[in-house]
Amino acid sequence: MSEQTRVAFLAEYRSARAVEDFDRALELAFAAMDHDADHPDEPSLMAELRGLHTPAAA
Repeated sequence: MSEQTRVAFLAEYRSARAVEDFDRALELAFAAMDHDADHPDEPSLMAELRGLHTPAAA
Protein backbone atom coordinates (compact mmCIF):
# COMPACT_ATOMS: atom_id res chain seq x y z
CA MET A 1 0.00 0.00 0.00
CA SER A 2 1.44 3.34 -0.96
CA GLU A 3 1.97 5.97 1.70
CA GLN A 4 -0.68 8.16 0.08
CA THR A 5 -3.23 5.33 0.16
CA ARG A 6 -2.37 4.53 3.78
CA VAL A 7 -2.85 8.17 4.79
CA ALA A 8 -6.19 8.32 2.95
CA PHE A 9 -7.33 5.09 4.63
CA LEU A 10 -6.47 6.42 8.08
CA ALA A 11 -8.16 9.74 7.32
CA GLU A 12 -11.33 7.93 6.26
CA TYR A 13 -11.27 5.90 9.48
CA ARG A 14 -10.80 9.05 11.60
CA SER A 15 -13.60 10.76 9.71
CA ALA A 16 -15.97 7.83 10.26
CA ARG A 17 -15.21 7.85 13.99
CA ALA A 18 -15.61 11.63 14.19
CA VAL A 19 -19.16 11.50 12.80
CA GLU A 20 -19.89 8.36 14.84
CA ASP A 21 -20.39 6.19 11.75
CA PHE A 22 -19.28 3.11 13.64
CA ASP A 23 -20.50 0.72 10.93
CA ARG A 24 -18.08 2.31 8.45
CA ALA A 25 -15.31 2.41 11.04
CA LEU A 26 -15.80 -1.30 11.67
CA GLU A 27 -15.73 -2.04 7.94
CA LEU A 28 -12.44 -0.18 7.71
CA ALA A 29 -11.03 -2.05 10.70
CA PHE A 30 -11.91 -5.38 9.08
CA ALA A 31 -10.35 -4.18 5.82
CA ALA A 32 -7.19 -3.28 7.76
CA MET A 33 -7.06 -6.77 9.28
CA ASP A 34 -7.49 -8.35 5.85
CA HIS A 35 -4.79 -6.11 4.41
CA ASP A 36 -2.39 -7.02 7.21
CA ALA A 37 -3.04 -10.73 6.68
CA ASP A 38 -2.46 -10.41 2.93
CA HIS A 39 0.67 -8.24 3.28
CA PRO A 40 2.61 -9.42 6.36
CA ASP A 41 5.82 -7.75 5.11
CA GLU A 42 4.29 -4.24 5.30
CA PRO A 43 3.80 -2.17 8.47
CA SER A 44 0.62 -3.15 10.28
CA LEU A 45 -2.33 -0.99 9.33
CA MET A 46 -4.34 -2.32 12.27
CA ALA A 47 -1.59 -1.23 14.65
CA GLU A 48 -1.90 2.28 13.26
CA LEU A 49 -5.67 2.22 13.79
CA ARG A 50 -5.16 1.06 17.38
CA GLY A 51 -2.58 3.79 17.87
CA LEU A 52 -5.21 6.41 17.09
CA HIS A 53 -6.96 5.43 20.34
CA THR A 54 -3.87 5.19 22.52
CA PRO A 55 -3.03 8.24 24.61
CA ALA A 56 0.41 9.62 23.85
CA ALA A 57 3.09 9.05 26.43
CA ALA A 58 4.39 12.17 28.10
